[in-house]
Amino acid sequence: MVISDKQFDSQFDKVANLTHYPWIGSSYASAPKRVLIMGHSHYAKDRKEFSQEEYDRNISDKEYTRGIISCTIEKGGWNFHKYLQKTFLYEDMKAHDFWSKIASYNFIQEPMKEVIANASLSCNEIAWKCFADVVQIIKPDICIFVGKKYCAGMNVLDQKAVTYSVKYFDEKINRTKPMYGELQFKDGYRLPFYMIHHTSMLYSPQLWHDFLNKEIPEVVSFLDK
Repeated sequence: MVISDKQFDSQFDKVANLTHYPWIGSSYASAPKRVLIMGHSHYAKDRKEFSQEEYDRNISDKEYTRGIISCTIEKGGWNFHKYLQKTFLYEDMKAHDFWSKIASYNFIQEPMKEVIANASLSCNEIAWKCFADVVQIIKPDICIFVGKKYCAGMNVLDQKAVTYSVKYFDEKINRTKPMYGELQFKDGYRLPFYMIHHTSMLYSPQLWHDFLNKEIPEVVSFLDK
């Protein structure tokens, strides 16, 4: 069963500094709600150690992200993917039902050498420029950032005439305050987004399902079907 879509690849090739093609589910383009889910970064690791070979493979393989998601669908994935799926899927649903509906890629364009490391300011600025170009191509209706290490360098969007706003919610879930923001493009396109707790770190799928279902019930209902 083919559940990915490559129709945007020729446009992705024109995005400066975009290392990997985003995953685009086969039903994403025709979905009633186009949902983009962002991971933070890939890691150039072999077991627990930095691997130059893995780093080089990551940099050179534009299908790297898609390969990981395909492996997740077929064999199960890391906690990031497992708990992300549990946030939206009923127990009797299959992983391919979820991934066929959404778009996804990792924000930082250079693989990280350490899991606990923070991306540099320049990496974040490059990532925001790529993000602005990618969303103009695939036009999601909503974006969910998994994790909250994204805001550094956001002011680089001024160079693209994109206005932005971000605010915290008052409540805490898993000791994290969710965030809500919007991007407004000069052509009138508007992208609302949420930033939630990272799904691989002391994460409760049910609590975050309840939060997102309260905020964007039509999106959660669509992904739950």
